[in-house]
Amino acid sequence: MITIFASWALVTALFFTISNGQCPDEVALYNYNLRTASANNTWFLVPVPKQAVQSALDTAYGTGLVTLTDLPANDASLFPRGFDSTTHHPVLVSAMYQDDIRMGAAKIQGPLLGGGLNVPNGVEGAAVDIHQLSERESATASTLLEGFFLRLGLFIPNNAAFQRNDNNILSNTAAWLVASNPVSGPGYAPTAYDFQFTEQASFSLYTAKLFKSVINQASILSGPDFIANLCQRNQYYFNNDTSTMTPVTGNVTFGPAADGLGVQMQSTMQKASSDGSGLYLDHEGFTGCGQNVGFNPENCDAAAANVDQSAL
Repeated sequence: MITIFASWALVTALFFTISNGQCPDEVALYNYNLRTASANNTWFLVPVPKQAVQSALDTAYGTGLVTLTDLPANDASLFPRGFDSTTHHPVLVSAMYQDDIRMGAAKIQGPLLGGGLNVPNGVEGAAVDIHQLSERESATASTLLEGFFLRLGLFIPNNAAFQRNDNNILSNTAAWLVASNPVSGPGYAPTAYDFQFTEQASFSLYTAKLFKSVINQASILSGPDFIANLCQRNQYYFNNDTSTMTPVTGNVTFGPAADGLGVQMQSTMQKASSDGSGLYLDHEGFTGCGQNVGFNPENCDAAAANVDQSAL
């Protein structure tokens, strides 16, 4: 699953982009010294074999340094149909389109595209970050920045939260831009994930409560911050008329850049799918525009305890 830029340019011409209406950044006023944004994101929860999830964590943090904590699979307020936590663990994969990004008197110019993969660890603990993609980061390696492994991302669409294809399916693609060749093309960008999805009337497999719980978990930071037991809260608020959660169902395909620290032929998440292709069929997520507040790093116990209950 290696992405060729020239092919993407041809395919994109066949689509027109849409997105949820971009909601206002209504939290900046109350969080003047913190980073805030209008976050128009899509999230999916994908059950992956536990052994593969643990292997991805071992690669990211070191063998045995972070172990999985099951989510309460028998809690019907989270899993209406239950969840097989003996063999699988849900991973949270996201596509991000942020705008109106502010910190104090400063405002970042233009929108910011991104995405990421992390692992919910229980519902009251801290989530484990595998990697983040951003359109404004280093390309040649997984760069450790402020406790997160960041990669330069390439996104389709490149100007909206998602796009509607000719077959009326919504989609989003993220890749790791390893090598750019703007002069003669093509470049080299292994795929991290593909989303193909449609809207649905209501949640079925999971609940809004579960999604709010896992996306608002503090993230365990990496590198020196991991040794110092630091975590960071990124709170998302979906609790007013401008930030409605829209349930979606569809397929998630993980590619070679879904996890790991360097360039590889297949990722752990990809190999763990039923046929080894990375395709995970018929999973549930949601899309919506909420207000985001990024807090400063703090002790992980304090970060878990300080999650803003009004975001849940």
